[in-house]
Amino acid sequence: MEVFAALRQHVDKVIPLTDEESARASALFTVKKLRKKQFLVQQGDVCKYESFVVSGCLKSYYTDEQGHDHILRFSVEDWWASDLKSLQTNTPASFSIEAIEPATLLVIDKVGLEKLYVEVPKFEKFFRILNENALTATAQRVINNLSLPAKERYQLFLQAYPRIAQRIPLKDIASYLGITPVFLSQLRKDMMTE
Repeated sequence: MEVFAALRQHVDKVIPLTDEESARASALFTVKKLRKKQFLVQQGDVCKYESFVVSGCLKSYYTDEQGHDHILRFSVEDWWASDLKSLQTNTPASFSIEAIEPATLLVIDKVGLEKLYVEVPKFEKFFRILNENALTATAQRVINNLSLPAKERYQLFLQAYPRIAQRIPLKDIASYLGITPVFLSQLRKDMMTE
């Protein structure tokens, strides 16, 4: 699928666009390709883009003072990736966004976003809905991490993201779930024998 058609199809699920609106929006996005292990943004640098994932898989993670990575989220096809606070405030990113596999993105910078909101006002509603959904999912994840045992968190992850689980290293899934890779391996082994 042509990259801009993927964006149009994605947006149309939330706010249907006219052909003219789609053309105006597409003109403000740029194609960006990432190699495996290449960064979209590194923790401490300023995030320059809101990015739509056309293909590939990214991970967003915080690196603590001891050098341990803590996965915040994964972004695959039809998802978005950004450090919104950094983008909006032009301040250092709180986390890194790195390609787990080669990725094709459609990116738009802050100036482009402001222009998009003026030229295609529907996008303000689109991004509001997108951010509401992300905030709701993040809150539920925090509640699950605080209240559910690791096995249930892993099962929920597999149910919610079956297409992601096969593409991500187990150490990254373990980090996302807040457990060690060894513990995740034991969980998987136990689940296979049940």
